[in-house]
Amino acid sequence: MTDASEPLVGDVLAERYRLVAQVGQGGMARVFRADDTALGRTVAVKVLRPGVEGAVSAPERARSEVTLLASLNHPSLVTLFDAHLAGSPEYLVMEFVEGPTLSGRIAEGPLPPAEVAALAAEMGEALHVVHGSGVVHRDVKPSNVLLAPPHLPGGRSRAKLADFGIALLLDSARVTTPGTVIGTAAYLAPEQVKGGDPSPASDVYALGLVLLEALTGERAYPNTDGVGAALARLSAPPTIPDELGPGWGSLLTRMTATSPSDRPTSLEVVEAAERLRTAPVDGAPPLPPVRAAVAAGIPVAAAAAAEPATRRYPIAETVALTSPDPAPQKRSRRPLVIALTVGAVALIAAASIWTASLAGAPQPTSSDPAQTEPRSTEPVQDTVTDPTPASSAEPSPAPSAVTTDDAPADNADDQAVKDAEKAAKEAEKKAAEDAKRAEREAEKGPKDKPDKP
Repeated sequence: MTDASEPLVGDVLAERYRLVAQVGQGGMARVFRADDTALGRTVAVKVLRPGVEGAVSAPERARSEVTLLASLNHPSLVTLFDAHLAGSPEYLVMEFVEGPTLSGRIAEGPLPPAEVAALAAEMGEALHVVHGSGVVHRDVKPSNVLLAPPHLPGGRSRAKLADFGIALLLDSARVTTPGTVIGTAAYLAPEQVKGGDPSPASDVYALGLVLLEALTGERAYPNTDGVGAALARLSAPPTIPDELGPGWGSLLTRMTATSPSDRPTSLEVVEAAERLRTAPVDGAPPLPPVRAAVAAGIPVAAAAAAEPATRRYPIAETVALTSPDPAPQKRSRRPLVIALTVGAVALIAAASIWTASLAGAPQPTSSDPAQTEPRSTEPVQDTVTDPTPASSAEPSPAPSAVTTDDAPADNADDQAVKDAEKAAKEAEKKAAEDAKRAEREAEKGPKDKPDKP
């Protein structure tokens, strides 16, 4: 391969980077997946297109910028490993991210708000690191946001900001013609459209448009393209749907303000995004931290919407347990009738036994104690055991209450209860009278029939 020719798949750059496959291209460069034969790892090599002046005119400054960019380290930044900007071809060697771009993800439809909030926090952190080093990205757009696959099964992808170095390196060498703007027209800030120098606020503006696109699935200013889209933002701010809610509306309005001084810093974007990520959605409880942060596979809004439904179950259960049960109103009272009847019979029998025992107590002699035994035991056995079969033959009160009782049966049972109560009272009264009579007869016995000498 000659210095003037474009590199092809299979070529080896700097006797180290073997180009394996072309994985992307843009207006200024082509991107290859390559093998780093020195370290045995996969890397991304971005080769500048012929005709695009590189940093040859300012090699010292280019080396300084490469050193600065390579020193930036953050999980949401694509790491710059190496750069060859003095010679042909010119290329950058970066971390290779095996995953789709945000633009590809948006093509499938709008992203869940919780996922976008996590993405906003991650991109805000990346810009905060970049801006803190005095670097402006200048080309924040969905295709420069890579979604790295999760490290663990069931984990979430993480957004990584790419290409934060190429625009800086090219612009630092004054490779553009006067009046030419580096960046993508659809995401330029108003001050860039006017030809002003980009600033950290310009990156915040572009990120605001990216987030709006991720939430709606459409670019801001959808009816214009290219220069028309760039000029449209000079006359009106982007439309932010009310459906996004006041939280998103406030943040996106500030991020896309026409004046750079009215926009939040990248750190303020992170703080606002974290509040949005954990804020209740439609009255649901806050989303779990970290896991609800991004992960395209998590329909967090749907999961949050399902939460109140699961919380209603125990409430309904409690009401059912504490509310009055109408079933006892229909429960059969036959067991009560039987019990009262048995009690009345037993009471009468007991009174009879007591009376008999009192009346016959003086008659038996000590030589025939067996005569008193049947009087005290047999009547009790007869009266107690006779009702038992009838009681056991009755149906179980629980099923009869549920399956057989009706209003007439309830009335009959009520009457039976009253009759049984009346019989019990009469039996009690009769037993008391019999007892008194037996006592009187017992007292008269010794006087009327004195013992013979």
